[in-house]
Amino acid sequence: MEILCVYFTDPDTILQFPRLRGFPLNNEVRQRLAAFFHTNYPEQTFHAWLDFIPERAERWGKLRIPDGGDSIRCAGVVDPLSPYGKRDLSFVRYTFQKDANENFPNLNIRMVEAFGYGRLNFILALALPADEDFGLDEPRLHILAHITEAKHGEGDATTKFVSFAKFGRLIILDISSVQRLVGQVRTEGTKASGEWYVIDRSLDMAEAVFQPPEQEYEED
Repeated sequence: MEILCVYFTDPDTILQFPRLRGFPLNNEVRQRLAAFFHTNYPEQTFHAWLDFIPERAERWGKLRIPDGGDSIRCAGVVDPLSPYGKRDLSFVRYTFQKDANENFPNLNIRMVEAFGYGRLNFILALALPADEDFGLDEPRLHILAHITEAKHGEGDATTKFVSFAKFGRLIILDISSVQRLVGQVRTEGTKASGEWYVIDRSLDMAEAVFQPPEQEYEED
């Protein structure tokens, strides 16, 4: 029987075993967490958040999207010896905020919703202690996704081709940003070195045949 956990502070998030209590957060993960909290709660500095974040959290290995959504298995907890552990069910679509005018420094910042794709490494249930300096009257639980982004793989792959050649940064997002499981198909039809095209299903668009755009290239 599958063991589930639904946190009352986040009832739309359904986490599934495996779970590791007291998961140690190394310095690199803590820095990503500090960057996430400083971006979303800028009243405190990055270094203040870095000092405030607990040294341990719960690590979860699976996520179920509610209302009939996907079951996602994190890449960091795959057991290669398990008959089910060899399946890659960690490539996901997520949302994030970006500056629509980031390439135009003379214009005002205009934040818009954007879509990205990447590998869900693991999920953290991080409990922040009560602290008046951080505006926390009581302990607060954050459910966070640790993701490796598909470099330059931004866009809505349900309406246009989205491709990437390799993975990029490691980022932290709120778990609610993870929308669903998606696929990827490797092709060498447009780049000699090869690239991956994102297969993102949608109720509004379903192609029976995947055909990447044709483009001639020259070998080095």
